[in-house]
Amino acid sequence: MKIPGQFFLFLTIAGVAQAAVFGDLAVFAAKTYFRGYVAQDASMEQCVVFLNKRGVCFSLLDLMNSSKGVTREDFARATGQSKLLFLGCAELENGCVKKPLEAESWVDYCLLNDIDLKPLWNRFTQRTAEGSLPEVNFFF
Repeated sequence: MKIPGQFFLFLTIAGVAQAAVFGDLAVFAAKTYFRGYVAQDASMEQCVVFLNKRGVCFSLLDLMNSSKGVTREDFARATGQSKLLFLGCAELENGCVKKPLEAESWVDYCLLNDIDLKPLWNRFTQRTAEGSLPEVNFFF
């Protein structure tokens, strides 16, 4: 019996990234998804401002909480919101890219739209395995 690749996504993106915090996610999203628009030497603050202005939202409370880890839903949200921006079909609600109605969650949105989170999540967790990214450490 062949098991669908999406099944493995849930096995590999389990729970919370151990060392990663929301600042790490903001820097990773800005410098990975928007690398042509965000300087590679941009600070965490510059990355957050860039993303928030476009609707990939990060709250100040999440950014300041160094003990709140990034979940697969958080990661899928940033990825899905970024994808919708690039497709030109992002709808904003309260300044944030709104999740399309066809999906119950951002993880579902990514699965329904063939967005393979596994390699992105692996890169993210590899880069944060030893602790936060330099931009985040510098900020704090």
